[in-house]
Amino acid sequence: MYNPIATYRIQFNKDFTLTHLESLLPYLQTIGITTIYASPIFAATPESTHGYDGVDPNHINPEIGTIEQLRALTQRLHRAGMGWLQDIVPNHMAYHVNNEWLTDMLEKGPVSRFAQFFDTSLASSFFRGRIIAPFLPESMEETLAQGKLTLAYEQDRLVFKIGGNTLPLKPGSYEAVLQANIVEANDAVRQLLTVLSPLRQLDEPEAYTLAWDEFREQLTSLVNTPQTGQYVADCVKAINGDSATLRRLADEQHYRFCTEPETRLAINYRRFFAVNSLICLNMGDELVFEKVHSLTKELIDEDVFQGLRVDHVDGLFDPAQYLKRLRELTGKDTYVVVEKILQATERLPESWPVQGTSGYDFLAIVNNVLTDGRSESIFREFYQGLIGSDTSLSKRIRDRKAYFLAQFMGGELDNLYQYFLSLNLADEVNLETLAAGELKLAIGELLIECPVYRYYGNQFPMPDDEAKVIRNLLKTVKENSPNLAMAVRVLDGALLTKPPVADKDYNQRALRFYQRLMQFSSPLMAKGVEDTLLYTYNCFIGHNEVGDSPERFGISVDAFHRAMEDRQKHWPLAQNTTATHDTKRGEDVRARLNVLTDLADEWLTEVQHWQELNRSLIPKDESEVDSPGETTETADRPDLNDEYFIYQNLLGAYPMPGQDEDDFPNRFHIYLEKALQEAKRHTIGWVVDDTYQEGVRRFTEQLLDQKSAFWKRFQVFHRSIADFGIVNSLTQTLLKFTCPGVPDIYQGGEGWDLSLVDPDNRRPVDFATRQEWLADGMAHQQAGESFWAELWQHRFDGRIKFWLTRTLLQERQQNATLFLKGDYVPLAVHGTYHDHVLAFARQHELAWYVVVVPLYAAQLCRQQNQDVVSIDWKDTHVLLPNNAPSAWTNQLSGLTGDEGHSVAVKRVLTTLPVALLRLG
Repeated sequence: MYNPIATYRIQFNKDFTLTHLESLLPYLQTIGITTIYASPIFAATPESTHGYDGVDPNHINPEIGTIEQLRALTQRLHRAGMGWLQDIVPNHMAYHVNNEWLTDMLEKGPVSRFAQFFDTSLASSFFRGRIIAPFLPESMEETLAQGKLTLAYEQDRLVFKIGGNTLPLKPGSYEAVLQANIVEANDAVRQLLTVLSPLRQLDEPEAYTLAWDEFREQLTSLVNTPQTGQYVADCVKAINGDSATLRRLADEQHYRFCTEPETRLAINYRRFFAVNSLICLNMGDELVFEKVHSLTKELIDEDVFQGLRVDHVDGLFDPAQYLKRLRELTGKDTYVVVEKILQATERLPESWPVQGTSGYDFLAIVNNVLTDGRSESIFREFYQGLIGSDTSLSKRIRDRKAYFLAQFMGGELDNLYQYFLSLNLADEVNLETLAAGELKLAIGELLIECPVYRYYGNQFPMPDDEAKVIRNLLKTVKENSPNLAMAVRVLDGALLTKPPVADKDYNQRALRFYQRLMQFSSPLMAKGVEDTLLYTYNCFIGHNEVGDSPERFGISVDAFHRAMEDRQKHWPLAQNTTATHDTKRGEDVRARLNVLTDLADEWLTEVQHWQELNRSLIPKDESEVDSPGETTETADRPDLNDEYFIYQNLLGAYPMPGQDEDDFPNRFHIYLEKALQEAKRHTIGWVVDDTYQEGVRRFTEQLLDQKSAFWKRFQVFHRSIADFGIVNSLTQTLLKFTCPGVPDIYQGGEGWDLSLVDPDNRRPVDFATRQEWLADGMAHQQAGESFWAELWQHRFDGRIKFWLTRTLLQERQQNATLFLKGDYVPLAVHGTYHDHVLAFARQHELAWYVVVVPLYAAQLCRQQNQDVVSIDWKDTHVLLPNNAPSAWTNQLSGLTGDEGHSVAVKRVLTTLPVALLRLG
């Protein structure tokens, strides 16, 4: 099995290509990176900034390079002892003209070779009718009247053009178009039209494709002659000038035009979450699986890729089946991790043939151990008073999911309902007892109550443990909605109570429905919670994060130790992630925000001062809008909920004291625009109310006025919190590199990461400055303790995090076996401040490392009126195991000691606020 040791995430796009990476390799190799972790590199939509909107999984994106470049780059990596972890996207592709498989399906319909490739009515009875093309800006009538839908001849075929989208005409429509000219067609065109007639008789995809390609070649040849070219142009012009004919042509295609709002109520293809421009693949089909992974397999066989990261595994119909096929395809030595968001007590299925997750669970654990849970009640009470509501979080989660299902996923719910009926999973007698809509509501309520992204049962009757979970969820639905009791009984009977006549055929039908149900649980959780609640429930936004939850507010040191012991036992090669392209805030923003839980009273008092200073900037009489999609009458300023949200983000993300502002005001405005849209509290559909948005912008501009009284007070508080945030950041970094798992650095994260959600976190990285840090430090690092003291003195510039990261990368490289196989040993801490220290050892054979980090250091600094490296730790000490050596060397500062099997914290947390000790 390939061991990545440490990965470095690269976001490829037209502005960062394989050539850019190649020039960066010496830097990455020197700091100690062993594995490049690449965003999707296969062909995507033009100027894609991320690559998750793929159009061809079997070609490298020409905007980032060529396959020859990739192979050559791999050779350089191998010579440097480095590998490649590739992010792949098996769930979906772009609904885009460059997607040739999709274009072929839209053009030829059921006779297309790719009719089974996408999750539509051509591949599954789950969907009905012609696939929709949700690109109309208004109704068809208004679109035609405004001339926004037009016919064109381009790229050797007839197409519809609409709102930047291009869709092909079906072959059967060509005759009408080529006869639309008032001038009689010439002999060549008439002869060509005769070719269309036999085409209608073909129903074998390969033969149809050959005949159609031959027709298009002939048409293209004719169009390139002046006479016929003008004739075809005149035909197209005639069609565009006749809205009735244009409408008839549009209505006879293998697809049906509609508007985006219509897709919220009716949808007949599976999409990624609620994104109409991403159409999902029918990955359960073996042929589709093979075609999608053809180049991936080739590059694995060539040893170009040593590992794969599987995007959105929960979107697949049967994740376990997919991962089994992927393992068979890639072999036993390929490193595979899955993007999977685990809830607090959820476990990754141990039967999956993977090395673990891509690391959101690790992010959440570290984020929580850096949160002082003793402050939870203070934060909750303040927030409830602020917004005038004590609605429980569980109800808020349920309400947000219910809102999103009703407003944006009504089509998916109707599909599930109709599918249940079509599969004959309930007796007609039982169904007839239900009032209209009850069964659909019950299915929706079951989705809403699902507490995790999905369950994975792929056999029926389902396993006892999963059946118990579903039974309890149905029980909750019935308790919350007594009027749905009969509908719940129908679902219970179909999914849990095996009818007397149940047989293999019934079980297969019931399983198909259940797996479809689960397939839509994950987008509802993601959009209802991850992309709605995390922007509306602002009690403490530090836990409003992918993988984490606002329901969580800290964990104990013992809980942290148990989680790490379990991680080493079951998933020692899972990724240790602290920032990704999808995280809501950069890792150092969260680290800074966690300081607020150390100083809850001080923080909330400061907020009240800020509110008073800014009171004239907001309406006086406001209450929280508890549900998304509603606005207040005075919605021309941020309400109290959004004001508090702004303060937290401003404090968390504003650049380090004395550093370049990094275009912060503009970036912050863009961020707030996205946050308001995601919150859906002041929106109509997806669009934020202009008046409210402008009010937020105006308010924010005044906050950022550096001459204001608020700003002067903010700067003082920001400066003190930034210092403590650095302590948390260094702690977070040390834990990432020394805990069980494979540490991942998101591009640029070796320096301060004070970014916000995408696109902010995908901005170009200043690698030139980082390379200067490396060169300067390499010349002076021999100074040992004085080197680290100088870095601490200038900690705001980012070099201290950079050099801690570089040092830890070197340690990982030199001791790869210990960090892979070494035991995780919790260490006891005794003394006055024992609850302010976390310590553990990693041990393999005779090698020992000990990690010592502070917790809630801001509290001690405030009590003692000291800076972090001057804290008087008094008698606080870490106990070493009896079988461990007693002598130690601090790998960061160079200091040594031997105090028996006890390490005084005041000896190791001096020059730096964190310590990595090598025993022996």
